[in-house]
Amino acid sequence: MEAVDTIESGLGNHDLNPTTTDQRTWTWVDFTALWVGMAHNVVTWTLAGSLIQLGLTWWQAILIIAAGNLIVLGPIILNSHPGAKYGIPFPIIARASFGIRGANLATLVRGIVGAGWFGIQVFVGTQALSLLLTTLIPGLKSLNDIQFLYQGCLNWVLFLAFLAANLVVLRHGMAQLRRFERWAAPSVLILAVILFVWAWRTAGGLGPIITAPPTKHIDDLPGTLRRSLMGAIAFWSTLSLNASDFTRFSRSQKDQITGQVLGMPTTMIVFSILGVLTTSATSVIFGHAIWDAVDLIKRLPSTPLIVLCLLTVVVATMSVNVPANLVSAAYDISNLAPRKISLWRGALITAAVGTIMMPWQLMATASDLVFKWLGNIGVFLGPVAGILIADYWWIRRRELSVPDLYKPDGIYRYWNGVNPRAILAIALGVAAAYSADIAGYFKLEIPMFQILTDLNWVTGFVAAFLVYGGTSLRGRSQAL
Repeated sequence: MEAVDTIESGLGNHDLNPTTTDQRTWTWVDFTALWVGMAHNVVTWTLAGSLIQLGLTWWQAILIIAAGNLIVLGPIILNSHPGAKYGIPFPIIARASFGIRGANLATLVRGIVGAGWFGIQVFVGTQALSLLLTTLIPGLKSLNDIQFLYQGCLNWVLFLAFLAANLVVLRHGMAQLRRFERWAAPSVLILAVILFVWAWRTAGGLGPIITAPPTKHIDDLPGTLRRSLMGAIAFWSTLSLNASDFTRFSRSQKDQITGQVLGMPTTMIVFSILGVLTTSATSVIFGHAIWDAVDLIKRLPSTPLIVLCLLTVVVATMSVNVPANLVSAAYDISNLAPRKISLWRGALITAAVGTIMMPWQLMATASDLVFKWLGNIGVFLGPVAGILIADYWWIRRRELSVPDLYKPDGIYRYWNGVNPRAILAIALGVAAAYSADIAGYFKLEIPMFQILTDLNWVTGFVAAFLVYGGTSLRGRSQAL
């Protein structure tokens, strides 16, 4: 492979350059542990519980989550391939389809979403820390009487402290992160089992749980099911773009595929089943569904058990937040100005953006989490995934020129560094996903458009895939 000075070109840095052979040490065990740590997290539980809160039955919620995760596993594996083959992260891979400068659009979208997820996970950890401290020292509750931007003073202090702790974990590097994942990953599963066993016994067994009626009547069940499925897909739609940020450290394609297939859908489905059944049990116990795990923990009958569970939430939240959100978003932001923004500086920017987005507002209710946050991020991430897959698997047939990905005047320059076909594809993909809203603006009611909007991630993915692939076929020989 032709050598290129990526630092001199201004399009690379130590964190964005291809990994060396010595760095490619991750086995299938590491990828499985990574996914166990990322999938077994409190927000996964919250997603599962929110579907019960929205009015779905326990079996509908489980099927939705299982289907969503199996669907999104496909793009995750497909977009992992170039990372394992060439040792390059998502921001660099995106240059092949979007152009050297155009890739900034794809990475910016992914980076903003990643920052939002980072803020959400920090907020979850903050809730656990706040409840932990006020359980041990009740007098601290009064500090939250002072409100600023919809958060109490104590919560603000803990939010910033937990945010800093996440940064410290990243600062120790990817090798230390892998070790942290191996022991932290299983902890939240133990928490989930504890909550389920308690809820199962308190509700009087499994019978009352599975026969409990829906928490509310749903006027548009098909539409709710479609939007819930898109929420389940969107939950990991960020990783469907940037899984290569991790697979670039893989020993082989077999290691990354085996580890991800074993780790992602199985753990998500098992963990979600516990969350769904436990939330359903709370509707039997309390007369209403409690979809927030931290809110449920404080109702446990033993203070030592409450403290243990809250500590587990803190550790488990950090184990998912650093790799899934902080590292990934930092790579994306670093790509905007590789000479000036290292992975560490990108992480600091991610932390700032995640705070500005006020994550406590993004998950204020179950509807806010599933339909507003997850629904809207799927609209933008679906088309990007479609373009990446069309370019690498359909147009280029898995062949990339790595040196040219770091050259301002290489084959991926396109038009002033931007590939117009990718911009057209993402624009039409987003428009297709928002077709019902666009039609509504012109006072048009077209039932098919509403279905396309309900299925926003799939709609955007398919539209962008076809537009990009179709418009790129004519220039395929030049593109290679």
